[in-house]
Amino acid sequence: MFNRSPRLLVSLSAFRRFCTMTYTLEPPLPPTSTPKDYHRLLFDPSAVPAKRIVGLLACQRDPLLRRMTTRVVAVRPAALAAPPAQRGKANKKKPVEKVEEPSNEGTVGGLWEVETEDTVIFPEGGGQPSDTGSLLVASPNGPHEQRLVVEHCLRRKLDSVHLVRVPPELEEDVQGLEGKDVAVEVDWDRRLDHMSIHTGQHLLSAILDTLSLPTLSWSMTAYPSLEPPYVELPRGLTWAEAESVEARCNALINEGKKVWVDVDVQEEGKHARITMAGEDEARGIPKDYTGGVIRVINIDSTDKNACCGTQLPSLALCQSLHVIPPATPSTATKPSSNQPTRLYFTAGPRAVGYLAKISREFSLAAQAIAVGRGDLVERVSSMNEARKETLSREKDLRGELGKVLGDQASLQGKVTWVTRDEKSTHDFEFLGFISSSYFNKVPEGVIVITSSPPGVTPVLLLVQSKDEAAAKAVYEGIKSGLEEAKEEGLKGPRVKGGGAKGRFMGKVEGKWGKADDEVVKRVLDGRK
Repeated sequence: MFNRSPRLLVSLSAFRRFCTMTYTLEPPLPPTSTPKDYHRLLFDPSAVPAKRIVGLLACQRDPLLRRMTTRVVAVRPAALAAPPAQRGKANKKKPVEKVEEPSNEGTVGGLWEVETEDTVIFPEGGGQPSDTGSLLVASPNGPHEQRLVVEHCLRRKLDSVHLVRVPPELEEDVQGLEGKDVAVEVDWDRRLDHMSIHTGQHLLSAILDTLSLPTLSWSMTAYPSLEPPYVELPRGLTWAEAESVEARCNALINEGKKVWVDVDVQEEGKHARITMAGEDEARGIPKDYTGGVIRVINIDSTDKNACCGTQLPSLALCQSLHVIPPATPSTATKPSSNQPTRLYFTAGPRAVGYLAKISREFSLAAQAIAVGRGDLVERVSSMNEARKETLSREKDLRGELGKVLGDQASLQGKVTWVTRDEKSTHDFEFLGFISSSYFNKVPEGVIVITSSPPGVTPVLLLVQSKDEAAAKAVYEGIKSGLEEAKEEGLKGPRVKGGGAKGRFMGKVEGKWGKADDEVVKRVLDGRK
């Protein structure tokens, strides 16, 4: 037995690639800077039809190809008025910035479905949003091309379907496109953003696998959003772990690790993710994708992962990857959560845009408190400590004031009513300070406290006694009387709340007036 060195792993990987028999899909695509061995067919493609299925599209065979000429095979009006919303899990923990998805708002014409033999526009899949682009059609009135906007691309079983916005005056021309050649062009900025994020996710997940942290799921927002994507992990990371993972990812990016795609026919048992750690994880293939191919994305000596998305042919094109520091305190040596947790990251052009945005926000934050950028963290920490001290003093003062008011209320006897109209003490916590002090002096008493600052709603009502039956009777009596005194036009129950164990709290809708004072007086007079 011997331990495999990194150099041996690379050598073995290169040897296996050299020995694997591969095929070429004809006709070849227009040349780009993508290496010729990026897309490797592991089966004889002689029976592959001219209409390429999803998995063998030009955008998947050469991710750097921006434009191609192809033939239209089907045209029909779309049943949709607008492209479908992006799939994925919503982030409930924090607001996600609005993404300017393609929309029919302000555009002219309806959506048409256009299928072509091949396309450089990727349909949504594998967690990667759809590309957008253009369909360029020869004008019947001259040498110029008519540019039609491709607002979305769907996968329908094995077929790729463009959703094209067609102005009314061009509908007749589009209907006659079947069997004709058109040019298809991808919106490159959107593709590069999505592709960099997707390749970055593969790299990040591969490094996390070596820490026994499998990726449970992942999600990204569509271009032009700068919102960081995330991978969901079995537990959270410490800052030190996150920094180490980021450094390892960027080291491989700086090495310019080669990325390539192995494609084989879809068979049982080939729906697995294979990692350098030697673990296989079941990966879901869409149930309606049958009779197609399985694409395995390889990062040289780092990762193998079944995936349908577009991937950069070299990690160098990813530029950089940044792991957003986790919510765990920066000095913690253990993760704050052992539950599934999202780890946010960003890569490629989005990383540049995101870090520029954060830098500007950092400067604005420094300006807001009149310090230099280098002093911001220290000043904010100091301000936070001062805030905690202020809150502590405020709580002590509120407690002392509540004690004074409770002592004063105890002088009124076993049945008392305290009224408050100060906005600064309009909360049940402060009303509880008063009642606690009162019961220290009058253990068998009944206290009613109302808080109704001018212009503040709802009014707060607290009824408390160690005699639960007495407290409930007083609360229900006041509640019933306030309902009868309700202003016209006020809908629904006026008093909302309840309680137990001798403590009843309610929120009273509407303005508090003299009639309401009379209700409380009447109920308490009945207890004296």
